[in-house]
Amino acid sequence: MSHKWWALGAVACGTFMATLDSSIVNIALPTLAREFSSDLPDVKWVVVVYLIAISCLILPAGRLSDQLGRSRTLVLGFSVFTLGSLLCGIAPDLSALIGFRLLQGAGAALLMANGPAVITAAFPKNERGGALGTMGMVVSAGLLSGPALGGMLIGGLGWRSIFWVNLPVGLLGLVLAARFVGQGPRAGSQFRFDWKGAVLQALILLLFLAAFDPPDVQASRLFPMLTEIRWATCLTAAALFVVFLKVEARAEAPLFDASLLRIRSFWMSNLASFLTFVSYSTVSVLMPFFLQRVLNLNPQQSGWMMTAIPLTIFIVAPLSGRLSDRFGTSGLSALGAAVGGVTLLSFAGLVGAGLHAGMDLLPLTVGLAAVGLATGLFQSPNNSAIMSAVPLESLGVASALLATIRNLGMVMGTGLSTALFGWRLQEHGDFSTALQFTFALASGVTFIASFVSFMRRN
Repeated sequence: MSHKWWALGAVACGTFMATLDSSIVNIALPTLAREFSSDLPDVKWVVVVYLIAISCLILPAGRLSDQLGRSRTLVLGFSVFTLGSLLCGIAPDLSALIGFRLLQGAGAALLMANGPAVITAAFPKNERGGALGTMGMVVSAGLLSGPALGGMLIGGLGWRSIFWVNLPVGLLGLVLAARFVGQGPRAGSQFRFDWKGAVLQALILLLFLAAFDPPDVQASRLFPMLTEIRWATCLTAAALFVVFLKVEARAEAPLFDASLLRIRSFWMSNLASFLTFVSYSTVSVLMPFFLQRVLNLNPQQSGWMMTAIPLTIFIVAPLSGRLSDRFGTSGLSALGAAVGGVTLLSFAGLVGAGLHAGMDLLPLTVGLAAVGLATGLFQSPNNSAIMSAVPLESLGVASALLATIRNLGMVMGTGLSTALFGWRLQEHGDFSTALQFTFALASGVTFIASFVSFMRRN
């Protein structure tokens, strides 16, 4: 078999593991809470630190790939991710697990930032679309298998097995990357890395996240960002962003091309993407708790229920992408976000009965499938708008920024939703009421994303 297909196999292993671990851990959160005698505000950091590491490191990882070479960067990514998975599987307590998830996220950033470049280099132009389409199927497979596989592994082998499952895939990917992936045209040239930009963008992201997701969420008021400390954090992050743009303008090998922000379709599409991932993270993080603690489903059953979301995405996303080629991206993206907003309203009880104890599983499954429908309708056209808006020489930066925005939205959504849910639960003591309140606010964010997409008009 040609080297290019083995190279695709290496990228597929890394992509599958990174996306799988974005979905497989959510189903384990109730189990982890019981295992470590913790509550949601503490155990949610198992998800958050993984996404924070990816958000902070994916842009530097993309630039590192240009400098060190694609094969070396992939091998490093597989090594770090596989080691992190092994350590997560033997973590003695929650603090250790959170720390090892940070290491795992660093490996995922190296893998995610490097994949598109490897495929572009390995395949000729007339075969590139098929190869990238295959990677889209791998992404869907990772998301699709996460909840169900996680539920089965937890039910049969315990929660540690959801991390050990990465070990054989990681070792296979490492061997393929070392043998079949080329280094790239600039590998071995003079090493020029934008260390200032890397540190600044990481600080900006951490400050921004801290402003909206303080660690002590149980003691926080409804809007913790309105306190003086939160305002100071936001202002500091904004000031550092101005400094970051100036540093990038003078850097020899900048992490980010600031001229992209002048492209209307580019920044509006990224804004809409950020908002939708903020709102949909509410479902992925809080719904497993509702399924297991209110409806009394076991982890395997709740995993199969959650599969309705990625399964629908798997079906809808390719169709939505083809439709956007014929009819444009704006309308489909706006429609998808609007469907998501209405679905979240139904979960909140503002349209229909809402989530409550004793509800039938069929309407809940339909609701989860509607979340998948909304995501599938929105994401393909929106991503197409982003990538079509930038010049060819900026595709790598745009791709890395797209992944950064996506993960940043997931982190923000996880933090804000658990903070709001925890506050409402502490005030009223009813799980379903707190859940409905959080979904109602998330629906408002989704409708804003729909409006932004509609105003993009392309």
